[in-house]
Amino acid sequence: MIDRSFAETIRERISAVELLTEAIVEHGAEADLRDLRVLLINTMSLLTRDPGVEAAVDDLYSAAREMVNDAAAGVHPVTRNVRCLRSALVRFSQRVPVVMGLTEPEETLRFRGLEAAYAVQLERNTTEAADEEPAVRSAA
Repeated sequence: MIDRSFAETIRERISAVELLTEAIVEHGAEADLRDLRVLLINTMSLLTRDPGVEAAVDDLYSAAREMVNDAAAGVHPVTRNVRCLRSALVRFSQRVPVVMGLTEPEETLRFRGLEAAYAVQLERNTTEAADEEPAVRSAA
């Protein structure tokens, strides 16, 4: 079980990353990119190594850097770059809680639903087989 204060810390870091990402979308400031870098490094130091989280962090930082580079060049943010940054943020925000055990992956929840449906079907089949079995014996 994860300590409650640790879980709160992770959630606060994710919220801070989301705020900085939105600031980068709005302003494209170099200072926001530096803050994002420090925050991502700090957050990664709290987590166990996970290739999915590392890839999400790399994607998020790369997309943020592109937004800042565009702003520095005086280019209006390209819609594709904004979309890439926001989708990288979503991957990061979803992946970190799963790795930390703060939430379950969607596939796990889906499989639990399938397991429950299978258990119900198995129970029905067992009950039907038990109901039919005495009738078969009496006919023989």
